[in-house]
Amino acid sequence: MLINIQGAAVQEAMASDKDLTFTIDIHRDSQRKQITTTTINNKSYARLDFIVGEANPNFKQNLQLAKDLHAAVEKKYPGLSRGIFSKSKSLGNGVYNQDLSPRAILIEVGGVDNNLEELQNAMDAFADVFSQYYWEKKNAKAF
Repeated sequence: MLINIQGAAVQEAMASDKDLTFTIDIHRDSQRKQITTTTINNKSYARLDFIVGEANPNFKQNLQLAKDLHAAVEKKYPGLSRGIFSKSKSLGNGVYNQDLSPRAILIEVGGVDNNLEELQNAMDAFADVFSQYYWEKKNAKAF
């Protein structure tokens, strides 16, 4: 029997905090630096990939979330996102804990060659965009 420890941790967090609205799983890509790095305003960033699993009941909602965040990132930080990649079970596990919430995504941040500064720059940019997205949705009572 295979037990998904990460899924259990997410379920535990969701059970203990009813205000938990989004789940974001953060990974790194296996691609090399020339693909996973960009420069914006003379600052080096690890690029972001939004991954959505096709094999879960929340696929459409999570795909829309990824589309919204990708568009917001690209508007404020052009070139930071590499795009949205939906994966079936034949391309990965196809679920990525996204079966646990209609507001769940996996983000690959940079790759095997990115340095800490590039990763931090990317996460600072994502946090900036996500914060604005979150408060717009909360104020609109969209969740």
